[in-house]
Amino acid sequence: MDQSELAHLLRRTEYVAKPARISALVGGTREQAVDDILNVTVPVSLPAYLQTDIEGEGYDQFVYAIQWWIDRMVDSTKPMLERMAFFWHGHFCSGWDKVGSTWAMMQQNKLFRDQAFGNFRGLTHAMSIQTAMLLYLDNIDNVKSSPNQNFARELMELFTIGIGNYTEDDVTAAARAWTGHGINWNTYQYQFRSWDHDTGMKTFMGQTRNWDGPDIINFLLQENLTMKLTTCKFLTKKLWEHFAYQNPSQVLIDEIAQVLYDNDFAIKPWVKAMLMHDEFYSAQAVNNLVRSPVEYVVNCMWFTGLRSQHLNPQWSVEGMGQVPFVPPNVAGWKTNAYWVNTSLFGARAEFARGITWRLRSSEPQWAAYRYDPSAGTLGNPQQAVTNVANKFGLNLAAPTSAALRAYVDDERAGISWIDWWEPTNLLTMAMMTPEFHVA
Repeated sequence: MDQSELAHLLRRTEYVAKPARISALVGGTREQAVDDILNVTVPVSLPAYLQTDIEGEGYDQFVYAIQWWIDRMVDSTKPMLERMAFFWHGHFCSGWDKVGSTWAMMQQNKLFRDQAFGNFRGLTHAMSIQTAMLLYLDNIDNVKSSPNQNFARELMELFTIGIGNYTEDDVTAAARAWTGHGINWNTYQYQFRSWDHDTGMKTFMGQTRNWDGPDIINFLLQENLTMKLTTCKFLTKKLWEHFAYQNPSQVLIDEIAQVLYDNDFAIKPWVKAMLMHDEFYSAQAVNNLVRSPVEYVVNCMWFTGLRSQHLNPQWSVEGMGQVPFVPPNVAGWKTNAYWVNTSLFGARAEFARGITWRLRSSEPQWAAYRYDPSAGTLGNPQQAVTNVANKFGLNLAAPTSAALRAYVDDERAGISWIDWWEPTNLLTMAMMTPEFHVA
């Protein structure tokens, strides 16, 4: 791989093309780089503070969890593990605000990380009976006397085969099959409540049986080969749009979906097939995917050295529209152009400005992070622009570079010194360049 291709791969998989990672991988083949990126270590232990529900500290635990996860995205040795965990978090959505349990949400978070590259069928089975999902999609209220369809519907519409591939009768039958799968309110653990389960015959996708909930998953992902392939294509489009670009061709989807199908839902070979594909490195893919708010925050933090304890990003990502552990709904977050609007970019600008004040502060606690891109550039305005671009790993397009240079020239017009505002504004402007918002 050449360095530009490798940098693209790292930006999409590890958030940042870190120089140390480029040095370690450059000169090798594409397959060697991809294998290294996917060679992650699991399981990952949760912080002790997040392993139980602590009375009266639920909100503090929520804040701690967001900060812990974002810091892991910044500093993990192999951040692709966190990237995939977040992908599954946006696929099998549960929200802290409804679940209301640190233990339940963090057990789900651990599942997404520990099985990030495992088997999709196994992951689907596991998430379906975890407390977080049982609470979030109301299967705790799904009893034979009054079936609740929420989980049964989303299992098909959003988690596996996609809308248009099932009927309302299938939803009804699946909901009946999932009756009785709830939790023990004393332990908060999953419990199959046989007295609430519908043991009658049910007709699901033309098959009449005494269906149980897990049977539905097995039918969709193993027994019915048409539904299995449909799921593979549904998942592949979502994976490609998350990591590469929007609206991939059906030929491309079919090709990579076949890998997932042939490997019986093993996730790692499927992801590898995407990252090995020439189209992943095409002109349409490179520098053409808008960073989500979390990805933007991670980049800001890595390039400045600041971390969650300094920035409290949980406040900022709310204004940007993407709070970890709180998806907007069960469909999760959208991608790419969804993030480009005045309101959401205003929140990014506020975050960038908050970082700037710290980088330019004379207070002792910020001394280790202080940075002045204009230092020593009095006779060379272009160097100030180059310095700030290098600070944030930016390869500026000519119009962007010219705009920043024009700002510096205007700031220095009529004076023989560099005023305080030039480097201050340059830092903020660098974090708001188009090049810093795309990967």
